[in-house]
Amino acid sequence: LKNPLAVGAGLLTGCGYGINTLSAYVTRATAELRRLCVALGGAPDTINGLSGVGDLMLTCFSEQSRNQRCGVRLAKGETIEEILKDGMTVEGVPTAAVAVLYADACGLDMPLFRAVAGVIEGKLNTEEALKNLFERPAGLEMRRV
Repeated sequence: LKNPLAVGAGLLTGCGYGINTLSAYVTRATAELRRLCVALGGAPDTINGLSGVGDLMLTCFSEQSRNQRCGVRLAKGETIEEILKDGMTVEGVPTAAVAVLYADACGLDMPLFRAVAGVIEGKLNTEEALKNLFERPAGLEMRRV
């Protein structure tokens, strides 16, 4: 489920946001991923290690990440159809909708997953999605699971 979050990181990068904003995003992404993991019966520590937050950081920060590059391209105005026609596999594209289905089934808000899914599905433009995220109160990532 990290891949849609990496698409979101690419949206930020593609809009010109810097490493501080991206770090704040990854902090919130980690918390969102942890809440979903726990709601689905997993242990919070599953997300805290290298295979969780470590992998999330790698795919969000790396320009080699197909998911991150997809987000950059979306932010630059390409459509998801244009991006995928190149034959690039972008796991975060179908997984974003699945994450939202899981969130709904578990009664979770999941604003990052929803924003990314909205952009991928063409229901939100990048600016709207980021505005919605930036208007959320700080500190939500600190809620205990």
